[in-house]
Amino acid sequence: MSTLNASQSDAQVSANDARGSLLRRISLLLAVVGILITGYMTYNKLSGQVLPCTNEGIVNCSVVENSAWAYVLGVPTATWGLLAHLTILAILLFDQRIAFLRDYSVILLFGIVLFGMLYHTYLIYVSLTILQAICPWCMAAAAIMLLQLIVTGIRLRRTLSA
Repeated sequence: MSTLNASQSDAQVSANDARGSLLRRISLLLAVVGILITGYMTYNKLSGQVLPCTNEGIVNCSVVENSAWAYVLGVPTATWGLLAHLTILAILLFDQRIAFLRDYSVILLFGIVLFGMLYHTYLIYVSLTILQAICPWCMAAAAIMLLQLIVTGIRLRRTLSA
């Protein structure tokens, strides 16, 4: 009877590991997509190119890109997003190799992603209320951060309940 309980317990641990591994891979994929989006936005900003956008009505990247909120500390906002996604990717790549990250990576990731999502929320609020214009590229970056928050939140919940 105890052998049956032990094998059920082993199967349950194996299923949890598989789900945890899947969530980690989803986070890796989201980090790469976030890097691609924010990297493209950063490249366009630093090279002086305009993002491809309709620039008509409420969908107007030019208004958003040329606003006071397009820079933080003299650095393009998209570059800060790129740095955040690169940091997320680095943590995910090294969380199995570095002891500190092995213990605290999910908590650290959750903090970074939560801050990123709160900042995206603030920027969306500014876009809709003050600028009265939205940028689809910015919205895509916010969507990736929201998905990353959901996945990391699930991972954190599982980590804390284990």
